[in-house]
Amino acid sequence: MRYWTYAEIREKVENDLGIEQEEFVTATELLGYCNEAIDEAEAEIHSIYEDYFLSKADIDIVAGQEDYDLPSDIYANKIRGIMFKRNDLIYPLKRIRFNDQFADIMATKEHDTSGAYRYILTNSSAATGVQLQMVPIPRDDITAGLKIWYLRNANRITTSTDVCDIPEFVNFVIQFMKLRVYEKEGHPNIQVASSLLDQQRRQMVNTLTAMIVDGDTEIEKDTSFYEDMSYGGYYN
Repeated sequence: MRYWTYAEIREKVENDLGIEQEEFVTATELLGYCNEAIDEAEAEIHSIYEDYFLSKADIDIVAGQEDYDLPSDIYANKIRGIMFKRNDLIYPLKRIRFNDQFADIMATKEHDTSGAYRYILTNSSAATGVQLQMVPIPRDDITAGLKIWYLRNANRITTSTDVCDIPEFVNFVIQFMKLRVYEKEGHPNIQVASSLLDQQRRQMVNTLTAMIVDGDTEIEKDTSFYEDMSYGGYYN
C-alpha cells in the first residue's frame, strides 16, 4: 500500500483544480486544509474501527514514582490494555473502578505493600497533562516494566515530505481539501465537490465497518469478574 507524501497530495489538489500558479489560497492555508481533513478522517476511524491506529510502547517503572507520562501520540487517552512484567511475573494492570476508587486508593497506599499493581488516570495540571498513576507506589526500578497498548493519533503534516498514514482514505483527504478551496473561492462547483466528499466519506465508513481482519464473529465471554478475583493472587 502506497503512502502519499504531502508534496504529492498538494500537487494532486493543485493540478486537479488548476491552481498551481494562484496565490489566492496560500500554502499555509492548503496545509491547514490537509490537517483538517486528517482530523476528520481520524474521527471517523476512531468511531468505527479504533484498532486501525493500535500502537504500543514501554514505560520504565521507577521506585517511589507513582505518576507516569502517557505516550505523546495517544488519542484521547484511549488505552486498550497495560501489562506489568518483572522477570517471569506478568499480569494485566487493572484500572481502579469508580465505585469507592478514592477510598480504595488511599487504603492500598497505606496498607498494601505487596499486592498487584493497578492504575488510575489523573490530570493534575496543563503542564503535566494526563498521567498514569500506579497504585500502590512502585517499590522497584523495572526497565520496560509496563507495556501499554493504546490508540494513537494519525500523523499530522508539517513539511512536504511528511507522510499521510491513512493510505486507504487519501482520496477523502484530497477531496476535503478541494472542497475547502472551492469554499474560499466561492466556486460554483461547491455542491458537486460536497457530494463527491460525501461519497468518499461513505466509502471510508463502509471500508472501516468491514475491516475486522479475521472475520471472527464469536461473542467473547465477560470474564472480568473472575479475572479481578484471580489477579489479586499475584504478588510482586
